[in-house]
Amino acid sequence: MKQIRLVLLLLLTLCFIAVGCSSNSVNEPTETTETTEPTKETPKEKVTVSMAYWGSDFDKSRMEKIKAEFDKEHPNIDVKLILLPNSNGAYDQKMLATMAAGEPYDVVQLAESFYSFAAKGTLEDLTPYLAKDNVNIDDYYKSSVDAYSYKGKVMGMPMRTGSMIMLYNKTLFDKHSLKYPDENFTWDDFVNAAVKITDIPNGVFGVDWIGSWWPSYQAFVYPQGGSMLNEDRTEFTLDSPEAVKGLQLMQDLIWKHHVSPQPNEWPKGVDLWTSGKMGMKVDGPWHILSSQSNIKDFEWDIAPIPRGTVAATPMFSNAFSITKLSKNKDAAWEVAKFWTGKTGQEILASEHGEVPPLKSVANSPIYLDLGGKAPKSFNKLLIAAESAFTPQATIKWDEINNVIGAGVDAILNTNTPIDSVMPKMKEDVTKLLEEAKQLGQ
Repeated sequence: MKQIRLVLLLLLTLCFIAVGCSSNSVNEPTETTETTEPTKETPKEKVTVSMAYWGSDFDKSRMEKIKAEFDKEHPNIDVKLILLPNSNGAYDQKMLATMAAGEPYDVVQLAESFYSFAAKGTLEDLTPYLAKDNVNIDDYYKSSVDAYSYKGKVMGMPMRTGSMIMLYNKTLFDKHSLKYPDENFTWDDFVNAAVKITDIPNGVFGVDWIGSWWPSYQAFVYPQGGSMLNEDRTEFTLDSPEAVKGLQLMQDLIWKHHVSPQPNEWPKGVDLWTSGKMGMKVDGPWHILSSQSNIKDFEWDIAPIPRGTVAATPMFSNAFSITKLSKNKDAAWEVAKFWTGKTGQEILASEHGEVPPLKSVANSPIYLDLGGKAPKSFNKLLIAAESAFTPQATIKWDEINNVIGAGVDAILNTNTPIDSVMPKMKEDVTKLLEEAKQLGQ
């Protein structure tokens, strides 16, 4: 053993001598002079941030455009874009599976299911990040921020926002000498215009089909002063007189006034709106892009949804959150901040579709200037965004939404009386709300 230690000591001594000889072999003087180049900082190790989202090829193209700009400013962050399917809850199921396995994506796109993920403690609180970087959260539409806040903490940065609007056929309105809809257009005006426009023998309807998607029925319920749940989201309130008034209006448009197609009246392979056979369409702003591309034979425009006793417009949106178990939170924040910041929002705005949540971008020519294309009243989207309300999401949102959707389907598709649908709907939703309470909503 002593011999081994002596050999090691000898080798170390020889190494020091060799290093000394090597350093002395360089031309003297060895001191650094003023003309010596400064030592360059060692490049930081590149970090990979995984970013999950859903959508079509159109969404994929947008995401890649934003990534190209991000790469120019953040060479040390490699964003791995992951497009996932979003049918039948597949996206949320994938998110839950990766989180349960302890290997979540770093940045995830979320919509109404945000509340459930936040309540389960799976998302990072972004409030400290906003404060650290002095992000002006007041420049975002309040409703879009509220939709992704949980217990006073911002847990998602809004990327896209939309609210229900009304598209209308100006040519049909002119034909029947009807005043164009504006901010003062009421639901009575809506029904009267629909009745005058409808010409069933010629396949013309006053109003498009109204479905059971939550913004569709809530666009009729909330303006009447009704709601799905009470303010603290603990009680079912869709059976209130105000809410029932909105639901009855929807049913009457189809079965009483017959100004909206009944289930067996839809012509196969024909888009009644773009073909000029529809007077008004209450839906989302994505129809603007398709209308610009496909409408050739008539004039059209948009307006806010009709007025009721209150100014209320359902808002649907999505945002990017950072997962609690992300191993690259600082880099993930840079990604989420960029996508929802000025550059990312300007790329979104250039499409002239859904409203950019960043108000300074939404009010800029990048978004509002359509270059002379319809609709003339494109800026009305901003009025809708200002009065928009967020969905009454709970930890049981999906289940509650399914129960109510099935009930609304029965009311609209089979003309089932509302008072025969409501008791079972209320019973099922009340049970789900109790479960949510037990889970600590």
